[in-house]
Amino acid sequence: MRIKFLSVILSFLLMSIAISSCLDSDDNYEYSSDATIRAFGIDTIGKGIYYKFTIDQLKREIYNVDSLPVGSDTIIDKILIDTLSVTGWVTSGLNDTLFNTSDSVDLREPIKLKVHAADGVTVREYTIKVNVHKQDPDSLIWREMAALPASPVSGKQKSVILKGELFVYTSSTTAYRSSLSTPASLQWSLINVELPEGAKLNSIVSFNDQLFITTTSGEAFYSDNGISWTQMDMQGMQMVTFLGGIPEDKIIGNKNILTGIFTKEGANYFCAKDTKEATWRKGEEVIPAGFPLEDIYSTVFTNASGIKQTVIVGNTETTVEETVPWFTMGGPTTMDGLTWTGMSTPTDFSCPAMKNPSIMYYGGLFYMMGGDFNIIRTSRVGIEWNEAATKFRYPTEIKVTPGEKEDDKDTIEYISLFKDKGDYSLAIDTKHYIWIVWNSDGSVWRGRQNKLGFK
Repeated sequence: MRIKFLSVILSFLLMSIAISSCLDSDDNYEYSSDATIRAFGIDTIGKGIYYKFTIDQLKREIYNVDSLPVGSDTIIDKILIDTLSVTGWVTSGLNDTLFNTSDSVDLREPIKLKVHAADGVTVREYTIKVNVHKQDPDSLIWREMAALPASPVSGKQKSVILKGELFVYTSSTTAYRSSLSTPASLQWSLINVELPEGAKLNSIVSFNDQLFITTTSGEAFYSDNGISWTQMDMQGMQMVTFLGGIPEDKIIGNKNILTGIFTKEGANYFCAKDTKEATWRKGEEVIPAGFPLEDIYSTVFTNASGIKQTVIVGNTETTVEETVPWFTMGGPTTMDGLTWTGMSTPTDFSCPAMKNPSIMYYGGLFYMMGGDFNIIRTSRVGIEWNEAATKFRYPTEIKVTPGEKEDDKDTIEYISLFKDKGDYSLAIDTKHYIWIVWNSDGSVWRGRQNKLGFK
């Protein structure tokens, strides 16, 4: 019994020696060499808004793709880095001071952080850059461009975009064009166009990389280059004007559809056709009273159902009390181009009647320009119209009238530089620039909402 007990004690002693021997050995333990930042974030901006940051491990750069709003410099000059995930520790500054996330930092300029791995050897340096918009994204900025070499001779001119070029037709025989590859400058060239006899400049429509025009005798022509024109087979229809195009829509199976108005026995009807087909479809109902027949402007938007709709405005033959936009309508499977509905608003929010109106779906809202060019009207869905925000206005000059008394505030007025300039034509290119050419003096202006130019 005693011998068994001694053997147990001996076993414990041998195990203790073995454990001590292991603990006292010279074996090296391998610590992590991971010196990467796994997650990064800063405190909220404004009303609890977080901005996502991208970590480029190859370039060792951390930045926000979506820039912070204008004026954020006054926030990020003293802000917390509330997310910083590493396996080791972080230092910063010239003296490699241990970085403390509870201390605010100034991120108006790029800063550098050094990440030290747990092995005490591996170090990676990251550059933190916070992007801030230098421009107010909602502001509409205008710039006067090179004017036409000569003002339109008489009547109305027409501006259109075709295959990356701005065309301005000033008469039945002359036009000017400039490439828009460098929109900051215009290089106008005079071209001799072969417009058909009696061509109505204000009927020109640009759609699907072609131009379409009607004549006073009811004929219709198209052009692929804006210079030479080919007569269209209208199958006996006397054309009044083209309205615009309904672009291809895969949701409802639409092809590119060209729409217009033809006249028969003194009444006007809608017509439409697929641009790749020859046959025109004719409406059987007389177009509604008050439908625009001249100086048509069209725009395209995607409705709540994801379906593309074309919207137009223009001048009417009758006197109207409001400017009504007309929408293409259709069934659940197609927009046939023969059915249009006017979005008349019998409230205080209708768009006042204006001469030569133009419409655009721009930056997620509808906008209406024209009339005396003093106020831009806007609507979310084309029904209720209000004056556009002060950031979205025509180019203005500021007039300051001092208060009559010492304590009275000055009166500030923003006077539109476009006010009462008369006839014009407008076009919008693929880079969201709004081009306005004035008939009175051939001056040309370019405008764009800042956010539509951001990358």
